[in-house]
Amino acid sequence: MTTPGALLDRDAVPTVEDFAAACGDQRGWFDRLVRWLETTYGAVGEPLYSGRESGWTLRFRRSGKALLTLMPLADGELRVLVVVGPSAWQAVAGVELSEPIRAAWAAAYPYPDGRWLWPIVDSEAVLEDIQRLVALKSSPPPRPRVLVEAGTR
Repeated sequence: MTTPGALLDRDAVPTVEDFAAACGDQRGWFDRLVRWLETTYGAVGEPLYSGRESGWTLRFRRSGKALLTLMPLADGELRVLVVVGPSAWQAVAGVELSEPIRAAWAAAYPYPDGRWLWPIVDSEAVLEDIQRLVALKSSPPPRPRVLVEAGTR
């Protein structure tokens, strides 16, 4: 990852609006992912400082396990981290994915805890594939979830 994060000041904990604003032209993708995570999983993003280069990220979890992490980049792009565990690898192999996500999958080393994919959200196809990967690793509940504030799980 060569482009640094957009929110680097460790002492300034960003709000969701700060994350959205940092996405610039990619804000629409950010807003859609946040809304989808909230309405599908009842997940609320929690700011997480990831280091000098990455800065602040917005992590979404369900039952203590990460669904995905959003990271606005300094150049206005939106990078997403999705870790797909070994139990979902076979399911991913059977799903048709866009070329950028297939390339990220092929480039991701298969660690024991999963493959770490870091795609840039730059198209509808990539956004839908990210949602598909999250759903493969953590099935959406049968009914919409009630929002749970971060840190109250």
